[in-house]
Amino acid sequence: MNKVLVIEDELSIQKVIKTNLSANGYTVICVSSGEEGMESLLSDKPDLVLLDLLMPGISGWEVFSKMKEDARLSHIPVIVITASGWGDGLKKLRDMGVQDFLSKPFELNELLQKVEKILKEQK
Repeated sequence: MNKVLVIEDELSIQKVIKTNLSANGYTVICVSSGEEGMESLLSDKPDLVLLDLLMPGISGWEVFSKMKEDARLSHIPVIVITASGWGDGLKKLRDMGVQDFLSKPFELNELLQKVEKILKEQK
């Protein structure tokens, strides 16, 4: 069973993602900050990360940068969840290795399709 780590400070979004992915057979771990996300990345060893960019404390940008610098984490695929309108920033993240993006608000079917596609590519 694939493990997905959701790093998102909005609890309502966490709940929607967890409910949807769990119903489709995924193990979902949710954390509310970049700091918790970094701890969970090391302890839970997820197969995929859904990462919000704008959070208090360590931002999603910082989490992603730290992941890419750490050989234990750099292979884990990331889908960034963000508000739209991040054109140049999203291009920079893609250049850094982000696999995909979801704009808030997002469709649950789109989320599931992106998760399934990336996890299939990892096998």
